[in-house]
Order: sequence, then C-alpha cells, then structure tokens
Amino acid sequence: MTNTTSPGTAGSRPSMGERLKAAPLAAYAALTFPMGGLGLPITVYLPPLYATEVGLGLALVGTIFMLTRIFDVVTDPIMGVVIDHYPTRWGRRRHWIALSVPLLLVAAFFVYFPSPDASAGYLLVWMLVLYVGFTMLTIAHQSWGAELSTDYAERNRIYGWREVAIILGMISVLGLPAALELTAGVDAFGKVGAMGWFLIITLPLTALAAIMLVPDKTAPVNEERKIEWRQALRVLATNWSMARIVAADMMTSLAIGIIGSSYLFLARFVWELAGYSSLMLLGYFVLGFAGMPFWMWLAKRMSKHRALCVAFIWSIVAQLVYLFPGSGDFGLALFATFFLGFAFGAGPFLLRSMMADVCDKDRLDTGHNRTALLYALLTTTAKVGAAVSVGVTYALLAWVGFDPSSTTNTPEALDGLRLIFALLPIVFLVAAIALIWNYPIDHAAQAEIRRQLEEKQAADATLAD
Repeated sequence: MTNTTSPGTAGSRPSMGERLKAAPLAAYAALTFPMGGLGLPITVYLPPLYATEVGLGLALVGTIFMLTRIFDVVTDPIMGVVIDHYPTRWGRRRHWIALSVPLLLVAAFFVYFPSPDASAGYLLVWMLVLYVGFTMLTIAHQSWGAELSTDYAERNRIYGWREVAIILGMISVLGLPAALELTAGVDAFGKVGAMGWFLIITLPLTALAAIMLVPDKTAPVNEERKIEWRQALRVLATNWSMARIVAADMMTSLAIGIIGSSYLFLARFVWELAGYSSLMLLGYFVLGFAGMPFWMWLAKRMSKHRALCVAFIWSIVAQLVYLFPGSGDFGLALFATFFLGFAFGAGPFLLRSMMADVCDKDRLDTGHNRTALLYALLTTTAKVGAAVSVGVTYALLAWVGFDPSSTTNTPEALDGLRLIFALLPIVFLVAAIALIWNYPIDHAAQAEIRRQLEEKQAADATLAD
C-alpha cells in the first residue's frame, strides 16, 4: 500500500537518511513551546500556590497531584492505543493535536485562575481534565516525531530541536514571574495567572502551524481499527529495550520532580534569596538551552545511551554542589543552579530519540505500528514521576519538620530540606545510569533493524501486488 502525504502538508515524508526541511521541523518543534507553560508550573508553581495561598495544605495538595498523575497510568496507554488505531484521511497524528487544544484551553483557564477559596474537589477535577488533554497532545506529538525520519542521527535532530523549543517555552513562562517580581510586585496568583495566559495564547497558534506544515503519514480510514488490547498490554512485559528506556525515564522524572518541587523552598528558607528565586530558575533553563547543542553534538559523536550517561554523571556532580551554599550565598547558589541546568535537556530528548529506534524494533518483531502506545509509556513515566516526586518530597519535608508556612523552621528542618534536595535525586540518577549503560540499540543495531524492516515491507508490498 502506498503512503502519501495528506493535503495541506509541506512535501512528502522523509526517507531514511533524508534531513527534515527547516519549515516543518520548526513547526513540529514549536508546538512544544507552549508546553513549557504547562509542565513547569505544574511542578514548580501550582503546588505551592494551592498549598499555601489557597490554603489546602502541603499533604493534601501533594496527594491530589500524585493521584491525578497516577490516573495517567491508565489513561496514557489507552490513549496511545486509540491514537495508533484511529487515523483519518488527514493523517495519523494531526487530528489528535486539533482535538486536544480546546480541551487544554478550558482546563487551563480553571487551573491557572483559581479563587482564593478553591476547594480540593475543584483542583482534583480540573487537573484530571487538564491531564487528559495534555496526554492526547503529547502522545500524538511525540509519536509524530518518530515517523518524520527513520535515520538514527536525524531523530536526534528532531527530538533535540523539540527539546530546545520546550526549554524556550520554560524560559519564556519563567521570565513572566521573574519580571513581575522585579517590576510589578504581583502576588502568587498574578504570577500563575500570567503563565496561564501564556499557554492560552500560544497553544492555538503553534498547533495551527504544526497541522498546516508538518508532514503526516496518511492511512485508509479503516486501517488497523481493531484494537487488540491484550496484545497492546503484552508489550509492557516483552520488549526489554523499551522497558529500560521507560524505567530510566521514570528515574529521570523522579529526580527532576524532586528538584522542581523543592527548589523554591530551598531558595527561600536555606539561601534566604526568595526575591531572586524566579530569576535563578530562569538562568537554569537558559543554561539548559545553551547546553542543547553540546548534547546533540555528543550524541552524534558517540551512541545516544552513552551521551545520556555522561549527562547523568554531570547532573550528579551538580547535585553535590548544592550541599554547600548557605544563607546569602548568591554566587555559589547561582553557580550550582547554572551547572545543573546545563544538562537539563539531555535526558528528555535522548530518551525520546532512543524510543523512536525501539518503535522500529517493535514494528519488525510484531508487524504493527504501535508508536503512540510506546510513547504513551514515556508520557506516563514523566507524569507519574513528577507527581510521585511531589508527594514523596512533601511527605519527607513534613517528616523532617519543615513547614513552609512558618518563618521559624529549626536548623535541623532546614538541613533536612537541603539534604533531600541535594542527595535524593542522585539515587535515581545512579539507577538511570545502571539501566542505560549497556543499552543494546546503537547506530549499527538500528541500521540493521531498518534494513530488515525495509526488506519485510518490500516483501509484503510484493505479495500485495
């Protein structure tokens, strides 16, 4: 069966070794720009807002955020299977992008603009709706990237620029509260509200550009409509390359989530630099943006998994630096933040580039295109890791006696906050290195997989003729 590009796309789907042209690559990556206005506040700003300003408390907010993300353990694989099995005459992925946008816009309005007396039920319901829309958008978008090229190195370029756009979105959305801190002096509600407007304005524009400019593989409307749920679930237990990537992504998400959910507390109570916290976080993501060309170059010079291990080791060293800044140590605290930020983008883009290679192996072994399902597993680990990290971190902070609503935390409580922030992420980074160090699919292995897959597809086409 011949694959063609659907109406309205720019050019045909690139073949192995072909570079994706600049315009569709930019449009594909740009869609992740507003995602920065979603992912960063969920981890860093929304939990403290609802816990302190709204008054729901640390334990309750931590539980709600953990439960809503764990809910995605069920919804993400289901959404992945559905996206794989329901293409349209416009393509396999773009219609799911279009469906996700209005859902996200409505949910974001309620989540980012709560009243000061919002209830726990209000937060729970609208976070669930927000996550459903976010799930649809991220799974469709990530699996779309895997189908834009079959080349090992070109996938680094596609997912690398995708991560660049995410970091730019984070820098932009973080620049809002940083600027407001220095100029307008708005409260926490005003800062989070500014982030909400960022998402509401930029998401429809970038989604429209992706829908119009990015090539999307078309398929007959009735192709692969039968959903084999048992076979879809079996992939969780049989694809070991996929399992290692998913587990490493979970470890990475846990480490990032711990850092994100406690950074503002560290800056305010240990460093006593609350007025500079947003500005320092902005520098963190600026360094993440600056570091992306290096990690993309390193992944080209060596295999993806070894470049990923180098980034994890870099992050471990950076975490140890956080043991030293004390009250008023702005220079050392800023250095530690910049040092850690340089490796921020390496993990997400390399793991997603590696998953694209796993999708080829899965298609060779099973004969089915389950790209969205496999990427759904990554969105699940990212969300669950972030949510569990919030719940675990807040519970540990309460256990050591830290109270963010108090101005008289004991030295022991502040030392506990510092140790949790600096050392707990290292445990998960070491586990990620152990999972990835001897990963089997390198450049040569992926080339052999593609050769066998193309031979199989050619034989199937001959039989069809």
